[in-house]
Amino acid sequence: MAVLLSAINLNKHKVSAITYLLVFIVVLASLLFVNTMAIHKIAFALGKKNKFNEGDFMIKDFGVGVDGNPFLTVEGTAGGTIPHTKNVGYAYVFVTDKGTYAVTSDWMYPQWHTHGMTLDKNNCVVSMNMKGGAEVRDMVKLTKTSATIVDKVITAEFIVNNSDGSICEVLTFDTAP
Repeated sequence: MAVLLSAINLNKHKVSAITYLLVFIVVLASLLFVNTMAIHKIAFALGKKNKFNEGDFMIKDFGVGVDGNPFLTVEGTAGGTIPHTKNVGYAYVFVTDKGTYAVTSDWMYPQWHTHGMTLDKNNCVVSMNMKGGAEVRDMVKLTKTSATIVDKVITAEFIVNNSDGSICEVLTFDTAP
């Protein structure tokens, strides 16, 4: 510190450059250490609050597209409704020849993303991974799974139980076939 002060006193012209550099470093460091959850809450508060649209989950068609990827279309807007309530998420679920995958949006990560999963008889998650990909535009497309057959699709709401951490479907919007 004494070396820094003596260097500043030796050359008053460099004081402003050093001061600006130090202020920049402090501001940058402060931004890097901001709690990401606080940023998420601010983004949610400032972002467009969309209302729930049941049509966004009413299945119109499903299958495997000409590109070889499983897909589903809905009467509303695919991915048009995202959850805004803590511990709630929405899912487009694909039961395929390569396993069950859910393209989901939840209160912590509203961007649509994919999980490979195993469900129990009560539709609670037994195991889950981050395998697979998704494209959500005019349809929900399941990618990076090598699935070639879609046996069933489901649109649903799920919750995370605070007491035991379980993730379970609580409402089925639609299913096909």
